Amino acid sequence: MRIVAAVAVLVASLLAVGCSSTIPVKVDSIVSPGNSTDKTYRWYSGMQGVPQDDLYFREFSSYFRSVLKQRGFSESKEDNAAVAIYFSYGVSPGKRVQYTTSSPIYDWFGGDTIVYVETKDEGGEATRSTRTITTPVYRRMVGVDVATRSYTLYTSYAVLEAKRYRSGVAPKEMKTLWKTTVSTTARSNDLRTLMPVLATAAAPYIGVDTGVAKIVKIKKNDPELERLKQQSPL
Repeated sequence: MRIVAAVAVLVASLLAVGCSSTIPVKVDSIVSPGNSTDKTYRWYSGMQGVPQDDLYFREFSSYFRSVLKQRGFSESKEDNAAVAIYFSYGVSPGKRVQYTTSSPIYDWFGGDTIVYVETKDEGGEATRSTRTITTPVYRRMVGVDVATRSYTLYTSYAVLEAKRYRSGVAPKEMKTLWKTTVSTTARSNDLRTLMPVLATAAAPYIGVDTGVAKIVKIKKNDPELERLKQQSPL
């Protein structure tokens, strides 16, 4: 009986995107020289058509406002706040990625049993004997299985842009004090799952100049991530 076995080849990029226990997040934060040290702020939507009472905006905002509190920021509803923080977020259209796997195909050979009868004449008397021979079993590659597959990647992001608050002045006329951008690329486009991850990764860098874009790896069971989820009600 012939046995054919195909050995699957794991693709590293798929492991990183879909099967890893950590989520890589890119954090890029820049600060204007002479940035104010006053950390009282007012919170605004930085997206046209998305009001502050939008349920998704409120949920996503709660994660970053919790992080800001941890960083020593204090939210104010008054006009004496020093900073106006504009919060925006989104997810890119899906990008289709194709990859090809090449898997060797093996087959088993041998294992056949051969039976034959041997007759000898010894002193005028014939003797008859039966012998059995089994060929050795071995395996060898007989071909290659090539398959093309695809998956979709999304980039989810959040942006915090802090400006020197001036009551009654349009945002574009306020001086930008700092800007923090966080993003992650994955197969998921579920912002409700990814937003706390982005906030956790951004926490140490909000209002801090990173100098370069950094890659921060957040474990899916990170205690800080779990704490943030529990401490950030709407």
